[in-house]
Amino acid sequence: MRKIAAAALLLLVSGCGSSHTGVVPWVNRPLPRYHVPDAVLQRYPTSAPPCRASRLRVTQGRSGAGLGNDLEELVFTNLGARPCLLRGYPTIESAGRELRPQRGGTYFGQLVPADLAPHGRVFLDLATGVNCDNGLRRATVYRSLVFTLPAGGRVAAPGVAIREVCGLSISEFGLQEHWVQPAAKPGSAGTLLVSLRVPSRAHAGALLRYTVTLRNPTQRTVELRPCPGYTQGLFTTRGSVEHSYALNCDTIHEIPPGGRARYAMQVHVPRTAPAGYAKLGWNLDTSTGPFTGAAVQVTPVRAR
Repeated sequence: MRKIAAAALLLLVSGCGSSHTGVVPWVNRPLPRYHVPDAVLQRYPTSAPPCRASRLRVTQGRSGAGLGNDLEELVFTNLGARPCLLRGYPTIESAGRELRPQRGGTYFGQLVPADLAPHGRVFLDLATGVNCDNGLRRATVYRSLVFTLPAGGRVAAPGVAIREVCGLSISEFGLQEHWVQPAAKPGSAGTLLVSLRVPSRAHAGALLRYTVTLRNPTQRTVELRPCPGYTQGLFTTRGSVEHSYALNCDTIHEIPPGGRARYAMQVHVPRTAPAGYAKLGWNLDTSTGPFTGAAVQVTPVRAR
């Protein structure tokens, strides 16, 4: 019986440990203002030799439209057995006539160079405006296209057409830019989830007191060592206040799997805050947050 009781007590203690009771008090420990790092541009390999024209096939790609601009995408496929590189701007002819699109990318963005693996593809974007002459100008369609590559060689594309209304713009050969977002390491504060409990009203010139709950949805304990910082901001139509602080880690040093911890927070509402709704933003100072926000109605200071 004693062993069973001891086991039951151990389970009870373990279960209670999954969530910390009570609210951890706020502490005034300012930190330098935290700025979330930007995503990183992932560059494609560009070490292959130039593509040979005889090993390329050109097909019509996707189309698109946006704010008076039309996109026509052309697809260049490597039919060879080895990787090759297609970069720069081609010369384009239609029935013996050279087209002169404006270089530098299109309204829809720029493409960046990338090696073509065997049977791999890169794109060439062309775009035209459609709002000139009050939208009444008729399109010119170019067919029987021939592309002269920057490294030499000509590729015929008899089944591909380009449509021009108000001029043409062109991208370089390539792929869409690929931006890599940071990922939180297992067991780090960036894997936590956050929620706010905020009063519905706040008074200009006074403290807004609220509560933050951090929850660990993972199967790994999150260590709060070193103690993470956090940033809070209050945003109104007349400006914003943002500050970074250290979390109060004096009593809670970890959040176990499935566990949570609540923290008291406070932010000073500027006396100049206008009547209406303000946005409260809160995040842990990691590249992956967590991030959250809430709206609060501000009551302004009465004029005397």
